[in-house]
Parts: sequence; C-alpha cells; structure tokens
Amino acid sequence: MLYSFELQLMGVILLTAMCAGGVSLWYKRRKIQKELDTQENNDEHNF
Repeated sequence: MLYSFELQLMGVILLTAMCAGGVSLWYKRRKIQKELDTQENNDEHNF
C-alpha cells in the first residue's frame, strides 16, 4: 500500500470538500450573472 489508510481517507474528504466548494461558487456566480442579465434587459426596455 502506497499510503496509509488515514491519508487516503483524508484525501477523499478534502477532494469531496473542494468539489462541493467549487460547485457552490459556480452556482452563486451563475445566479448573480442571471440577475445582472435580467437587470440589463430591464434597463434596455425602459429607455
């Protein structure tokens, strides 16, 4: 075995946490971008 079980377990936990954080950031950015797009569309129609 190349690594001990504890190090493998820690790696899996860290990888899972980083993936969850990445998805969370992507979702927040997408939500903000959609809000900005709708505001721009509303501004264009008002003029």
